[in-house]
Order: sequence, then structure tokens, then C-alpha cells
Amino acid sequence: MRIPSFALAIAAAMLSSLPVQAHHSFGGTYNVEKRITIKGKMVQVTLRSPHSFLYVEVEDASGSVQRWVIEGAGAAQFAQQGIDRDVFKIGDPVEVVANPSRSPNSTRARLIRITRTTDGKSWGTRTEETVN
Repeated sequence: MRIPSFALAIAAAMLSSLPVQAHHSFGGTYNVEKRITIKGKMVQVTLRSPHSFLYVEVEDASGSVQRWVIEGAGAAQFAQQGIDRDVFKIGDPVEVVANPSRSPNSTRARLIRITRTTDGKSWGTRTEETVN
């Protein structure tokens, strides 16, 4: 009886040392029930894994400029959709449909769709409903 208990202890120790893959829920960070539209110009693109970030400057009616950080898919997922570091140029006008941050007054959002407004080229999920 001693050998099976020892074998079980060894197996448990080995299993506990395996890497655990965990991922946060977008629902904890972003309000996935709400969609916003952000119109501005691309100022930075960071394609990496596990998430990429698009930085968009938006000018409001008073002339104040805010920099929005748009979190999107990883670089490999974007590459499968034809997006690489050369697709967006700094200064490109874009329209972003996104889930806003749950933090009040935050300028972070989760990408649903991005459209380059000069030619209508769009990436991401198609949204047929009205966006607020």
C-alpha cells in the first residue's frame, strides 16, 4: 500500500508543476453590453501577444485632444486577418467601434471593429446595429 501512495504523491507533484494557462475576462475590464464609436487619427500601433494596442487621438468639440488606447487581438490573430505593422499609418483617420472600459472617465476600450475612413477598409466584427 505504501508504493501506490508514493506513486500518487509523485504524480500529484508532477501535475502541480505544469504551467497553468489563464486568461482574464474582457467582461471584467470592459462593458461588453455597451458599444461606443471613437473617431480620430491613428498615432501608434503596437502589435504583440497576447493583446495588441491601437492608439487613437480624438479631438472633442472644444479642441481638447484625448488619446484612446484600444485593446485588440494578438499579433498572430491580426496577421490572419491581413493586419500587420504596415496596414495603419500614423495619421490615418479611423473610426473605432469598441466596448468602453468599466472605469469611469477612462480612455481605454476593447476593439470590435476599426475602419480606415479614407478608403473604408475595415477589420474586426461586423456590427449591424446602431452604435452609441
